[in-house]
Amino acid sequence: MVAAVLLSGCGARTVLREPSDGGDLPDAPVMIDRPAVVDVPVVPDVPVVPDVPVVPDVPVVPDVPVTCADFQTLCRGRCVDTQNDPSHCGGCGSVCAPGQLCLGGRCIFDCGGPGRTLCGRTCVDLSSDLANCGACGFACPPGATCSGGRCAAACFGPGQMLCDGVCVDVRSDSLNCAACGRACPPGLTCSDARCVMPRPLTGTPFRIQSLGTMCRAVEHNRVTGDDRGGIAVSLSGVFYTGDTSTGRFDLDSLTGAPLGRVDDGLVSDLATGQVYSLRSRGRPVNMTGEGDLITELALVDGVTGALDGRTLPLSREITLRGDVGIFAGYGRVAFHDGTRAWQVELPSGVVTDLGPVSLAPRTSRCESWAYWGVVEFFEGALHLTYVRDMTSIVRTRVPEGTTTTVGVFRSLSDMCSFTVSPQRRRWYWHHEGGSQFRSGDESLGFCDASLAIGNVDAP
Repeated sequence: MVAAVLLSGCGARTVLREPSDGGDLPDAPVMIDRPAVVDVPVVPDVPVVPDVPVVPDVPVVPDVPVTCADFQTLCRGRCVDTQNDPSHCGGCGSVCAPGQLCLGGRCIFDCGGPGRTLCGRTCVDLSSDLANCGACGFACPPGATCSGGRCAAACFGPGQMLCDGVCVDVRSDSLNCAACGRACPPGLTCSDARCVMPRPLTGTPFRIQSLGTMCRAVEHNRVTGDDRGGIAVSLSGVFYTGDTSTGRFDLDSLTGAPLGRVDDGLVSDLATGQVYSLRSRGRPVNMTGEGDLITELALVDGVTGALDGRTLPLSREITLRGDVGIFAGYGRVAFHDGTRAWQVELPSGVVTDLGPVSLAPRTSRCESWAYWGVVEFFEGALHLTYVRDMTSIVRTRVPEGTTTTVGVFRSLSDMCSFTVSPQRRRWYWHHEGGSQFRSGDESLGFCDASLAIGNVDAP
C-alpha cells in the first residue's frame, strides 16, 4: 500500500491507495457538492382591475314624522283607532282581554243592548242582521230578509213593504199608511195609501142578553187529545181542537168524532153557521202562526168537517201579532192582536181596520196561539166579548175600550174558548179540570143563553 500525503491549505490529509495492476493512475479531480434545485410555482397573471369611478357623497335625508288622522293615535310607529282597537283600547298598549270588545275606548264583554250580540269584533242584532241571522256567520241568501232571527223572502207584490221586519201593505195598513211608520190619526183608517174616515159599520144587530147555567158537558179527551184551543159552531155541530185532532161534536148530544187534522184557525159566521179555517197564502195557520198574515178563509163543511177546497179571499191582508183574539159574529168575524182590531164582513171578505183598541187584562189563556170569543154589534158599535178570568165574561166596546160585564160565575176553571149558537139559543165552551159546570179532565159543553137579533135593545 502506498501512502501519500496531500497538502492543502494549512492542513494535510493522508490518502491510502491500493496498488493497481496497471500501474499508478492519476488522481481523480475532487467534485464539489451543489445545492438541490427547488421547483418554483407558476404565478397566474393578475387581471387588470378597471378604475372605479368616484361616487359623490349622498346627502343625509332627515326622518319624516308620521302623521295620523284626527281619530287615530300613533302607537309604536302605527296609526290606530284607540276607540275601537282591542290591542290599544283607550291608549297605546292597553289590550282587551280575550272575548272583550273595544267600544268607545273601553273594553266590554257585551254589546250593551237587547238583541245585540258580539260576532267577531262587531256588535250585530241577530234578529235582523242579514249576515248574522239568528246566529253569528249565518247569512241569508240574496233577496231574502232577516226577521226574528229567521231568513224570509223579501216583500213582493203591489203595496208590499218591509216595515220593522214585517211585510205590510202600505196602501191599507193604518200603522204604515203610504210609508213605514206613518200611522193614521185616531179614528181614521188607511185606504189607497191615504188616511180617511172608516166606512160605517153595517149589518144585523146582534147582542148577548145573558149566559145561563143550565148546562150539559162531556169528556172530549178521547176524541181530540189534550186541550189546545179553538172553537166554532155550524148549524149542526160544534168543532173543538185538541193536540191530537180537531173534533166535530153534535150540537145536542155532544157525541164526537176526530177529523184527522189539527186546525188552529177555526171561526164561524153565527148567522149562517158557515165554518171557516184561517189561511195564510194557502197554508193553514197553526200554533207557529203568531205573526202570520191572514189572507183568506177556507170553507169547512159544517156536517162532515171536511175542507171543500173553496176559499174566501180577504180584501186586504191582516197581520196578527201578540195576544191574538178570534171572535165569531153575526155576518162578520173580528180579530184583535193585543193592540189593534179588524172586522171581516161575511161573505164578502171586506176588511175594516178598526184601529187601536185596549182590552181588559185577561188571566185565562189558551194553550194555543190565540183565544176565542164573540163579536157583538149594537148601538152602532162593535163589542169584543171574551173570558176575562175564571169568574167573569166581559165585553169591550170598539174603539173606545169601555169594558162591561156580560156574566159572573162561581168558577169557569181555565176557560179561554167560547162561542154561541143563535139557532140553539146556547153558548158553547171548553175548559180543563173542574168548574161549576163539570168535573173531569177535558170538558166540552153548552149552557142556555138569551141572544137578541135585530131588536137588540128589547128587554
